[in-house]
Amino acid sequence: MKTKFDFASLAGLLTWLLVYGVSLFLLAKVAPDKNLVAEHALFLGYGAAFWLLTREQGVCSLLGRFGLPLLVLQLGFAFALIWLLPARHFDFLSILTIIWAAMLPFVMPTAAAMLLTVLVVAAWFSLIAWQSGSSVWISALLYGSFHLFAVLVQSASREAERARDELEQKHQQLQATQQLLQAASRQSERTRIARNLHDLVGHHLTALTIQLQVAGHLTDGEAKVQVGKCHQLAKLLLADVREAVSTMRQYADVALVEAIASLIKVLPEQLVVKLQIPANIMLHDLQQAQHLLCIVQEALSNSLKHSGASEIQIDAVVNGEKLQLTIVDNGKLSASWQPGNGIKGIQERLAECGGSLELTTQRQAMQLSITLPYKESDNA
Repeated sequence: MKTKFDFASLAGLLTWLLVYGVSLFLLAKVAPDKNLVAEHALFLGYGAAFWLLTREQGVCSLLGRFGLPLLVLQLGFAFALIWLLPARHFDFLSILTIIWAAMLPFVMPTAAAMLLTVLVVAAWFSLIAWQSGSSVWISALLYGSFHLFAVLVQSASREAERARDELEQKHQQLQATQQLLQAASRQSERTRIARNLHDLVGHHLTALTIQLQVAGHLTDGEAKVQVGKCHQLAKLLLADVREAVSTMRQYADVALVEAIASLIKVLPEQLVVKLQIPANIMLHDLQQAQHLLCIVQEALSNSLKHSGASEIQIDAVVNGEKLQLTIVDNGKLSASWQPGNGIKGIQERLAECGGSLELTTQRQAMQLSITLPYKESDNA
């Protein structure tokens, strides 16, 4: 699975590494004989926690099951470092809490992140003031402003990312709708041609066949033989026309597997989608087809956002007059997960199509079981 690693995460790691290196350099001067096992362990623990939290997928990522406890542990590492190191030489360690505060907008609203940041800054510099026995309110104000700036910048970046994701979803919907409109245009043209062939050419050939049959009874000799041959050719031509009409009507609909495959092409590389959909399942109602594509797209988005899945399986089968679609991934939902607007939208679309949705969990992964009315195409 490919993990997204952006420049903000890289900058955070490089900043942590710089703080780590500068701290070791100063420790070698102010405390050359000090045992640094605890300090090394805390710095490495902080860096490892940051790396795990900034991964896009995984149970320890910011949106994963263990993301929040790990975020608290990372803050504990920073407080432990300022407790062990003399504050008068290591006041720059507050950079670690700035890095930490920049991750808060990913797990809570901006207002809550700012309030929590103020409390952390107050606790941090209260500890420094207690250690040094002097007032540090100027440093607290300066570093506090940097903390709040980091929260606001990351919050704005987060909102821009959400807007980009929504725009990408709309773009996918537009592409799917465009393909359906193209399919509708092809369907309309094929249906028109098939109807003309059936109603005009077919009827005329039928009349010609009857006339040739009558002519065969009214003639004899060589003329009757030639009329009989013409009669057979007319019957063959009529059979060919009927077969062409049936074929055109058969391929006037949209194949379900092709419609879903068009959505998969624009998905991120880290998500693998496996399709088990028979090629003969056709979508005869274009409005139902559009609803179904939007439902599948929403299910794929939910798997990416909420379960951290790397693989999704989509199965489809026709059972009588019902189309049954099953979507399941290999991710893990958080214990506090509740159906949101996405699931509500799926239910509303299914209600318009006369379908139903069943939500279940399979090894802590969400499984969607969708049932829709299905009718075979009428090629008569």
